[in-house]
Amino acid sequence: MNVKNNRLNRETDEKIIRAVYAMMTQEHRPIGKITVREICEQTGIHRSTFYAHYRDVFDLVEKVERGMSRQLTETFFRKLDEKAPARDCFAEIFAFIREHREFYLYYLAESRQYGILQLAWETVRDRAAAVGAGPQKFGAQTAEEMEYHGVFFLVGMTALVRMWLQKGCREEPAALYDLIRRQGAVQEAMTSW
Repeated sequence: MNVKNNRLNRETDEKIIRAVYAMMTQEHRPIGKITVREICEQTGIHRSTFYAHYRDVFDLVEKVERGMSRQLTETFFRKLDEKAPARDCFAEIFAFIREHREFYLYYLAESRQYGILQLAWETVRDRAAAVGAGPQKFGAQTAEEMEYHGVFFLVGMTALVRMWLQKGCREEPAALYDLIRRQGAVQEAMTSW
């Protein structure tokens, strides 16, 4: 195994990602307006080096998205595996999002409906299925009904995170969990007139 080349590849990846991240978050540039030429100029790499790592800028962003999603779900599962209460698991997710707020602010502003949260949701859903947790465990009657609830939850969580980020993450992560827990009662009241 060539450790030096692996280290150089990782360093090049990180350099490219940092450059694109800076363009996105500090310059507030949409992904579609960032060019490979600009990335190469800013990082001092050749175009061939960029293309050895990524197909294009969108491929790079997708890989970053998947990496962030993996970290987000690992954060959640680490708490879950520790048998932590749901409040602590969700607080850990929100703390992670707050820690990476620049990325999420930009990412969620790029007209993504769910994006990274969907990848995290799919991982959670797949893990629940792997341990035999069917829809009934979550209060749904069928798998199809569970899909509807999943989309509702996902869209709501995405909107909640977007609003929280836009307001400067004023609430503590655990307070967001408490808000989510009360959502059922609020929805019941809103639909029971």
